[in-house]
Amino acid sequence: MEHRHVPVTTSRLDGWRAGWRVSLRIARRDVRRHRGRSLLVVVMVGLPVLLLTAAATLWSTDDLDAAERLPFQVGTSQGFVLQPQPTQLRQLLDPMSQTSWNGEPPASIPVPGLTTGTEEASLARLLGARLTEVTTVPATIRVGSHYQSGTVSGVELAHPASLAPKVTLESGRWPAGPDEVLVTVQGMEHGLPSTGTLGLATLGSTGESRERTATIVGVGRSYDSQGSEYLQPTDLVTTPLTSDDVQRLWLVDRATPITWSEVERLNTYGIGVLSRHVVEHPETVTRQPDGVSGPSTTLLVVSVASLGLVLLTTLLAGPAFAVSAARQRRTLALAASNGATTSQLRRTVLAQALVLGVLSAVVGAVLGVTGGIAAVAATRLARPELFFGPLQVPWPAVALVAVTAIISSVVAAVVPSRGLGRLDVVSVLRGQSVSPRLRRRVPVVGAALAAAGAVVVTWVASTRPALELVLFLAGSVAIVGGSLLMVPLVLALVAKVAHRLPLPVRMAAREAGRQRGRATPTVAAIMAGASALAVVCISIEADTTRAARDHVATVREGEATVRGSVTPERLPDLARVVVQNAPGLHTVVVDDLFDYSQQAHPVMVAAQRPGCSLPEILPQPVGGDVTTVPDARCATASSFGRDFSGANLQAADLGEFAAFVGLTAEQRTAMARGAVAVVDPADVAHLPLPGPNGRMVRDLEQLRPVLLDETDGTASFARWRQQTAASGAQVPPRTSDVETVRLPVVHVPREQWNRLVQLTSGSPAGIVTTATAARLGLPTTPSSLVVRGDQGISTELESRLNDAVVASQRDATFTVERGYQRDDTVALVVVFGVIALIILVATLIATALSQTENAPLLGTLAAVGATRRTRRALAGSQALYLALLGAVLGVLVGLAPGLGLARVVLTTTTQDGVRVPPASIPVPWLQILAPVLLVPLVAGALAWVSIRRAPVVVRRAT
Repeated sequence: MEHRHVPVTTSRLDGWRAGWRVSLRIARRDVRRHRGRSLLVVVMVGLPVLLLTAAATLWSTDDLDAAERLPFQVGTSQGFVLQPQPTQLRQLLDPMSQTSWNGEPPASIPVPGLTTGTEEASLARLLGARLTEVTTVPATIRVGSHYQSGTVSGVELAHPASLAPKVTLESGRWPAGPDEVLVTVQGMEHGLPSTGTLGLATLGSTGESRERTATIVGVGRSYDSQGSEYLQPTDLVTTPLTSDDVQRLWLVDRATPITWSEVERLNTYGIGVLSRHVVEHPETVTRQPDGVSGPSTTLLVVSVASLGLVLLTTLLAGPAFAVSAARQRRTLALAASNGATTSQLRRTVLAQALVLGVLSAVVGAVLGVTGGIAAVAATRLARPELFFGPLQVPWPAVALVAVTAIISSVVAAVVPSRGLGRLDVVSVLRGQSVSPRLRRRVPVVGAALAAAGAVVVTWVASTRPALELVLFLAGSVAIVGGSLLMVPLVLALVAKVAHRLPLPVRMAAREAGRQRGRATPTVAAIMAGASALAVVCISIEADTTRAARDHVATVREGEATVRGSVTPERLPDLARVVVQNAPGLHTVVVDDLFDYSQQAHPVMVAAQRPGCSLPEILPQPVGGDVTTVPDARCATASSFGRDFSGANLQAADLGEFAAFVGLTAEQRTAMARGAVAVVDPADVAHLPLPGPNGRMVRDLEQLRPVLLDETDGTASFARWRQQTAASGAQVPPRTSDVETVRLPVVHVPREQWNRLVQLTSGSPAGIVTTATAARLGLPTTPSSLVVRGDQGISTELESRLNDAVVASQRDATFTVERGYQRDDTVALVVVFGVIALIILVATLIATALSQTENAPLLGTLAAVGATRRTRRALAGSQALYLALLGAVLGVLVGLAPGLGLARVVLTTTTQDGVRVPPASIPVPWLQILAPVLLVPLVAGALAWVSIRRAPVVVRRAT
């Protein structure tokens, strides 16, 4: 009986599946067999995945959405209402965000029965709810001799259970009055004790209130929120506080929600509302914001950096897959000789990339999420005030990063797999493998694409069109993609002119030209790293230039000031701290001759100006309600805030002032007798006259104060007691109320006078002693503290004094003006390290591959007498050549995007909205060229050292 063979027909899809199944099985076996190479790919692809997923976990945990913030803002209530305002509101979901009115907003409808002290009852009747008052006020907190600024929550505690988690008690008991407090977790992180007592002085527009002693009765948590987007922990919790700077809100506790229609109704009363129902149902909001802001420069820089990271991930894995394809070239040639198709050969390489990509993505994502969770847990233990929301792992973002990593791996293997389509089977089986002829159209397309990308990037940076972000990224991608297409041509051209190079470098160049399929991914990876280096360095240099351009010295270089959240009353204490720790330094506390507590009928003085009447030399003091146009003709020195800079009379302790500016004995004696010190008029006659406030002078040496009109060495001042009308407006003094006071004048050279000048407050018009101010009945309020040393202040002394100042006042800093100081050193070191690692890894991989494939050649060289030194020179030259060529190409590729970003950063905008491009763009050639030259040398040295053993020479049978 004859048996016929019946052919089995399969569909194309079944064949495709079967082919991939076999390829994936071979890939898994190859991954297990070559663990070192597989681990290298996992590190290259998985490390960015690890970093991105860990950062995403930290960001998602820290960045609370509206639903996550809501319990910390309103507790278990239906929302909160803010204090009524005199005009109607047009709020959005957030009561702190308003839409504009067409013209002036109308006056708000009066809340029925609302008077001072009855706000809660009146609002409760209007809302039909039980209200719980919550206040927030800044304060100065004293623990022993240490002061610090903080925020205090005042909470009505009739129903504390409804406050959680906005305000919670963790241990102890609730405060019974304003003299008892809870210390929050953030407060303890800021150095507050959990037991005992502390001094508490609330802040208002008139300064600090009188300090009172508060007893700590427990530990809790509290969060301040005036709107839907704002949430900040506070330091202390007590009962409601009063201050003219207090922020008040009332939690609304009722059964029915606060709907959007009710929010609109309450807006007509001038009441801002944050509603739980509206936050949970934002689609009910009928108002839309007035405008949407465009993309920022920061977003542009971050987007370009993210694109660079994806490109680097793809290009870094390219050399490793080139190694895999080269190692399997003979095996694949045998398969091709037995009928394997080109798609099957390509599928073998792509399957390895897919397996390694999935493995890298899974390992990186698992380690990244685990590391992010561990970082959140560690941060909550070390800094509990930073992460107070629930742990959140952004699984969609993690999946996106993982999928991107897999795609990057497959894309990185596309170039080696494409080369298999033109595999010369006979040459490979004979051990002679050379890259196929170069296609002429590919480099032409690459050059056109790179040129078009450079034009687009330059145009976008110059004109800033509507879609600048998309266009800039597209141009950058075009530059990189076009440059990659040109790499094989560059390798071939350099190989043709290599006859002028030394022998080892000549052999390396020609080897790279013959093996372009292997050398191209290596050069591309190095080029990507060097281009990222150029972009980052140029951008950082531009940002540094902009910061240096915008830097303004507030005091003379070498002098110091105390900055931070420091109340005026604390400045003399901090001056004593400085002197106690550095007796050789000079300090001066400059006092304003104005009482910011706005006490009734303060005494004021103003220098009289010939030809100007009393009303003309008396512009509105601080707190006045009459608008006046500054008149430079009658600008004069006075003890109150004015419309001109350099017009303030101020006071200082005689001993401090004399030592600080260097008064002579005669000048000191004159000031002790009541004289007023001014800058020598002859020294400032050439300087521009002081202008209205708001006209910024960037150089304090160019400041010119208002000069006094002197007669026989004295100046006349008008002195009066300010009267206030019942409406609160200040009443101009009558002639009969004004007393004329004559004070001697002491001239101080400008070089000495400018020692106490601060750019932010202008040059004082005159300085009197605090004793003279007291004799004239003038109030004094500390305004600033300046420190100088005859021999300067060293960085070591600055650090020591800063520690002493912070120990006394936590929020203060002791800062010496040293001009603009670069702060990008760490960033540059990190960038250089990463780029150097990229170039080294890519170069050494290519060199190792070359040495493996060139083993027969090395054996031949050894057989004809080549020493280990010769073989080392060949290996080092190959590494040096590839690294240097890729680095130089990378710098050229990165110039256009880098210069584009620099132009965006350095472009300024006038008050009229006109953009002014920079006259020139600085390029940090030293920072760019140092890695370009040094790293290839290091790579060549490492490759040179790696050649140790002699090759195995096989004697052929004859």
